[in-house]
Amino acid sequence: MTARVRYTALTVVFSCVWVSAFVALKIALRDAPPLTLMCSRFFVAGAALLLLARARGARFPRGWRGWWPVIVLGVLMQGIYFGLTSIAINHLSAGLSAVFASTNPVILAMVAPWFLGERLTAARAGGIAVSFGGVLWLMAGRVGADNAPWAAALFFACVCFFVAATILFKRWQLPYDRVLLNGGQLLTGGVVLLVPALATERLELVRLTPSMLAAQAYLTVVISCLAMLVWLWLLDHGDATSASVFFFLNPVWGLILGAVLLGEPLGAGELLAGVVVGLGVWMVQRA
Repeated sequence: MTARVRYTALTVVFSCVWVSAFVALKIALRDAPPLTLMCSRFFVAGAALLLLARARGARFPRGWRGWWPVIVLGVLMQGIYFGLTSIAINHLSAGLSAVFASTNPVILAMVAPWFLGERLTAARAGGIAVSFGGVLWLMAGRVGADNAPWAAALFFACVCFFVAATILFKRWQLPYDRVLLNGGQLLTGGVVLLVPALATERLELVRLTPSMLAAQAYLTVVISCLAMLVWLWLLDHGDATSASVFFFLNPVWGLILGAVLLGEPLGAGELLAGVVVGLGVWMVQRA
């Protein structure tokens, strides 16, 4: 298997796993407030990864100078992006959430030439346009009317913070073990969300149901620990635009999972739109 094929296969798997987080989050939010849910998940995952990094003999940063980039990434990615989207997603339809999430590669492709020196060629721009057009087509009938404007604005702002974290990670090229880096980010996210969670949410609303515990375990282990490590690996081994373009596949995987697991309808038009999204992703990778 060539390096390009391996990279592409891993990004496709990552995209599928990533979209499953929204399903697990929806399940967990039935029995726990969003910030409390995220805060507890980040503390558990972050502590576990830092202990693992210590056991692996990873070199920990020294002093504030070494830790501050890790903390900044943790605030942007875990504290702001994941923390605030967990609030916004409760006030948006799945379709509109998918559209906003898919603006990630669009925004990144526009700013990457200035901040990362990644060329936005005509072929790349065309592939991004095709994929985003496919997402809009795919979700046109699923956007829904019950969307709070403030939640839409919040979700879009969170995507911008995700893009900022991606750019900083690529620019800084931190020389730290990625298990340690992920653990530090997660623990930072837990600390950032702790005060607002305690101040605005009631702990008695948490119900430790089997479905909530299973969803939270999945989010902690598969998403926070494993998927985030894969995302860091993808950024380490490819440019940011090529890695992020696979976020266009998220709504496609979401509809497929809904059809397979929940029996939701999936028409020929939606399948064709999914093919268009995939075509655009292929165009970017070939550019």
